[in-house]
Amino acid sequence: MQELEGTAILGKSDDSSAHVWRMTAPKLTPSQKAIVRNADWFVAHERTDGFIDLPGDEFYGVRGDATLNGHSVTARMMAWVLTGEASYRQSAEKTLDWLAARQDAAGGWSRHAAFTLDAAQCVFEGFNAYQTLTGDRRHEQVLIRAARRMITGTLAPDGALRLPVLIEVGEYAFFSLLAWKTTGDDDFHAAAAKIVAHLTANFVAKEGFWRPYDPAHIRTGVAARLARLPLRWAARTLPMRGRWMAKFSQHLAAYAVNHSRPQYAMSLMDAEALLPTHDGSCEFSELREQTKAAIAWAESHCAGPFPGSLMESRPMASNEAVFPLQIINDSEMAALWPSCCLLLAYCGLKDPVYRDRAAKTADWILSMQDATGGFSNFQRPDGRRLPLQSGNANFYACLALWVFEEVFGTGPRLYTTMPASPSPYRELKP
Repeated sequence: MQELEGTAILGKSDDSSAHVWRMTAPKLTPSQKAIVRNADWFVAHERTDGFIDLPGDEFYGVRGDATLNGHSVTARMMAWVLTGEASYRQSAEKTLDWLAARQDAAGGWSRHAAFTLDAAQCVFEGFNAYQTLTGDRRHEQVLIRAARRMITGTLAPDGALRLPVLIEVGEYAFFSLLAWKTTGDDDFHAAAAKIVAHLTANFVAKEGFWRPYDPAHIRTGVAARLARLPLRWAARTLPMRGRWMAKFSQHLAAYAVNHSRPQYAMSLMDAEALLPTHDGSCEFSELREQTKAAIAWAESHCAGPFPGSLMESRPMASNEAVFPLQIINDSEMAALWPSCCLLLAYCGLKDPVYRDRAAKTADWILSMQDATGGFSNFQRPDGRRLPLQSGNANFYACLALWVFEEVFGTGPRLYTTMPASPSPYRELKP
């Protein structure tokens, strides 16, 4: 392996000192080695045109969605930085070219996505990671259009929330801050601040956790009340699979949800907006205090069967669950995505008191990787892992492990500081 040197910070570190990180394969940490293996897993499922043929989600089993194609770029770019191997960047560039050619006029991927915002937020993230790490601005306009689509789909012109699923919205505040730092457009910072305000307003202080759904969007009319019972029954008992079912479910959520109370561990995604604050460029003090309480809530109500893991939901009767989908209401198995959210929340606070707990969660995430490099989504209490592996949950494993090394280790920095121009990795050319 060629020995490479690169500045580990993209911009300035918290103490404004330069830190040189020698990138050699034998010196990679277990978390970094896992990221490289996961990049190999994505590459193994790449078609010649750059399309990644994997299930994107654990709920509907949609294959090859634009969301996972965008996120998979980041895993490969991380591997490129960690190893210096040109093949990872070349693989990622093929996927970016495939995505750039298919962006619609609104900035999304409406013909290639089954989920929220036509995948604009997830594809933005991949383009953003590529541009930040390489300094290559060839797709900058694609990136900007996707970021704007993310914002206009999340917030109304008056700042009201358009998307009621607050679990997802937390991620968009994080990505909005990344868009601000990459483009310098203050509108993205303003949007992030508005999203965070919606999140903090939906924190239930008595319980110490966030609501998963914006109560203002719950339908209360006669038609909604009549439709709610059969809709919830269908979602719990019928196979909800495929692209059109995913789209259908999004439109019916306002009718199927009849209340919103703290329930899901994945609401810890709301804490992700803390990650870009580490360089002092912005601050969300209320969100920070809420995150401390939220971590305690999740550790108490959603603790998984293995140290450091979380389950999807607190135990709750099916008729009381906020969302009727069976898998998101599971309260027995350790779940990859919520556990990654917990690790990111620890990192968002960047408090030494969480270091050991963060390491324990990182260790459990590492235990979920198989010989092919893929991470399994669920583990039964008896130790058996379900065969389900989804691209977006695998990205979250890479994201959480990378940020863990940024915050509590000495890994290269991408999410917790301002991007540099040019990129310190520019010389790692394909």
